[in-house]
Order: sequence, then C-alpha cells, then structure tokens
Amino acid sequence: MISDYMKGGFKLVVEKNRLKAISDSVKAIEEEFGVKVMVDNDKGEVTIIPGVNTNFDQLMKAKNIIEAISYGFDYNDAQNLRSDDYTLEIIDLRDYINNKDKSNHISRIKARIIGEDGRAKRVLQELTDTNIVIGDKYIAILGLYENVKVAREAIEMLIRGRQHATVYRWIQNWRRESRYRELMERLSRTYYEEGEEEG
Repeated sequence: MISDYMKGGFKLVVEKNRLKAISDSVKAIEEEFGVKVMVDNDKGEVTIIPGVNTNFDQLMKAKNIIEAISYGFDYNDAQNLRSDDYTLEIIDLRDYINNKDKSNHISRIKARIIGEDGRAKRVLQELTDTNIVIGDKYIAILGLYENVKVAREAIEMLIRGRQHATVYRWIQNWRRESRYRELMERLSRTYYEEGEEEG
C-alpha cells in the first residue's frame, strides 16, 4: 500500500499546449493504474491522486507516463514507461550555455541536433533506438535505459561541438560492442544450460 505521505499524490505543472494530449489519455491511465487524474486547464496543472488500492509503483508509472506526454511524446510512446526497462531523460539546454544571448545559443544547439530537414535527429533516434522530442528549452529522450544513456551522451557531444560524423561513428561502435556482449551472454547461457542438462 501507499504511504500517508504519497496519498496527496503529485501535482505537475504542464505547458498548456500539452494539456489536451494528457486529457485524451486520462481515462486509459486511470483505468490501468487505479489513480484519479485531474487536469486544470486554467492553471496548467495536472494532479494525480492514488486510489484506495493503488500501490507506489502504479502511482509512479502513471506520473512518468503523464510527464512523458507533457514533454511531447504521444501516449503510445509514453506507455512504454510501464516497463521498468524504459526511462525518460530530460536535457535542460539552459544548463549548457552561458548567460549571454541565451535564446540565440539555444536555437543554435537545437539546429545542430535537429539537422537539415530533421536528418540528424532521425539518425540519432535510429542508431540509439530511442524517441527524441525537442522542446523550447529542453530535449527529452525516451527508450530503454542503456539506449537513453547513449543518446544523451551523443546529444551532449553535439552540444559541445563534435562533428555529426564523429558522433554517429561513436554510436555505431557502441552498437557493435553491445551486440557482441549480447552474443557472448547468449552463448554463455546456452553453454551453461547444456552443462546443466548433461549434469
């Protein structure tokens, strides 16, 4: 059961242009996680309150899915956060620039990550198998935990001025190493299981 501290639920401040997307998902979230979701269009707030039988895990997953929608993901992508293997990571672009002419710097950073006709963003998503949303002052990444870590590092490399080709090569090396590790783990498991059967 949920602690008394959490019974008040969560209050999230949401950009008003995302409230409709959240409202459209309220019924599905309430039914799946046993929570009550209230959307205040005037204040730009979403309140998530646990039901009588809601556990902590259900409350947190409902919160994570609503947060993902608030950052620009659609419900189908956001609901991947039902799995503990998935995570949502937010990069606040204001953390990477100095105080002079912030908006201009943020625009330049976003342009590097989006690329011409959105190509850089598409390549990043395909290579890391993640979903990426670029907002006014943030970049949100949703995917499997390991993939999100790599996508974040790749984006930070671009922010620091590394060439796109260098970053793509770095991700491809990670993919090769990751596949090799998976293959070795599979072989090791098979060898172990065969040994068990013989024993």
